[in-house]
Amino acid sequence: MKKSIILALIGMISITGYSQNFEKYDSMKDVDAVVMTSKMFKLLSKVDISSNDPEAQQYLDLIDNLKEIRIYTSNLSSVRSQMATDVSSYLNKSSLDELMRVSEDGNNIKFYSKPGKNDNFVSELFMFMEGSKEGKPISVIMSITGNLDLTKISQLTSELKVPGSKELKNANKGS
Repeated sequence: MKKSIILALIGMISITGYSQNFEKYDSMKDVDAVVMTSKMFKLLSKVDISSNDPEAQQYLDLIDNLKEIRIYTSNLSSVRSQMATDVSSYLNKSSLDELMRVSEDGNNIKFYSKPGKNDNFVSELFMFMEGSKEGKPISVIMSITGNLDLTKISQLTSELKVPGSKELKNANKGS
């Protein structure tokens, strides 16, 4: 019985540590953080948009299936180093598959996904970028969770102006 309790506690601690990998950046001084939850997406899906516009309807369908978006950026060397360590740890512990990597103009961008209900859907799209923006070093972590249609998610990342969204859009055209 004691063994079962100890194993359960260890499991809960590892799950807590696993989910805490990126939440610590939410209020860190040298990190720009954007966190949008399913409640925000539900509000957006109630916006009165003409149902005659198929593009608008696709966008509403996409945001209706989102659970959460987290985007963290930093220019500070020590934070960027910690981000790289946390991303490496997260990738080692999770069941993410590499989608693609792009190395262009000094930017290294890697996209990963967690399988969804079929080959066109993922339950998580994860991106990590190390590079520069406007001549300054930058690291970006992005995680989008939900029931995500890969063919439509690049539209969302473009509208959020996420670094690497252009590469994701180009990858979707090739698939």
